[in-house]
Amino acid sequence: MNVKVHYRITQDRAGIPQEFAGARRFAISEGQATEDLARQQLAADWQIPVSAVEICRIED
Repeated sequence: MNVKVHYRITQDRAGIPQEFAGARRFAISEGQATEDLARQQLAADWQIPVSAVEICRIED
């Protein structure tokens, strides 16, 4: 299943406050925790701490 995740980034790699919002599609298997998976993947892609990623909305 493909879902669209709207997210917000609250800080950059150096911990400096930042305000960035975006959306991205993820392929999720049933039974997976969509929010946790998306947060971890976005943090890895942006090279920021997981706590800096806020999930705003998830669309099917």
